[in-house]
Amino acid sequence: MYKLPVRKIKIVIAEDNNDFREILQLFFEPLDQFEVIGVANDGLELLDLNFTLKPDLILVDIQMPMLNGTDAYKECVKTNSKVKCIFITAYDDFAIEAFELNVLDYIVKPIDKKRLYVALERAREGIEAENQLNNPSQLKRLVVKFDGSLYVISLNSIIYIEKVNRKTYVHTKEQIFETYETLETIKESLDEHFFASHRSYIINLKHVSQIKNDGETYFAYFRNYLKFAYVSKLKLQILQNKLKNLI
Repeated sequence: MYKLPVRKIKIVIAEDNNDFREILQLFFEPLDQFEVIGVANDGLELLDLNFTLKPDLILVDIQMPMLNGTDAYKECVKTNSKVKCIFITAYDDFAIEAFELNVLDYIVKPIDKKRLYVALERAREGIEAENQLNNPSQLKRLVVKFDGSLYVISLNSIIYIEKVNRKTYVHTKEQIFETYETLETIKESLDEHFFASHRSYIINLKHVSQIKNDGETYFAYFRNYLKFAYVSKLKLQILQNKLKNLI
């Protein structure tokens, strides 16, 4: 069964101690589902990184120069309302304040790797659940049958679909799915972001990077994907208009 791809959780670390900062970054290296996109040395740097990078999760030392961790987190929420927080501190007397601020967790130094990973897993589950609720299109699925199996494919992950002889191929970055179902049958399960660019192709407009031509033949190319789809000359103008008005 196909496992739906999950985007990485974007992390910013705010820690004024060099040793602890390096330890935290090392802890993240083996974690495929998380990406450290910024590191702050103090509370004011955290505010700048939060505003420009819009992380999903911030790991914040409470005792920091310029602006302490609790005040910095309060300010971060004002410009990035969905950001989640895990407090890290050398003292355990901030727990009540952390609870009142509704942070995800509160970890006391020295940082135990297993303890951190448990907190991160809870954070990941909460962030992914919230993202799905806020983006209903991620919940939409295409179910196709092939060789006695059912495959459940996220619509967002589909780059294009092509018909070759009796088979239909559903292209995603991770895998190409085969089925004997027709394009017309599959089209009934798709949303407004899909367009039949050719009698043998349905493309996901959200993945299109450019339209190129070779004489009278037109091709749709996609971001971070080497394969291409054909575009009928009769549908070229309609496709251009749809791409311009894409939301």
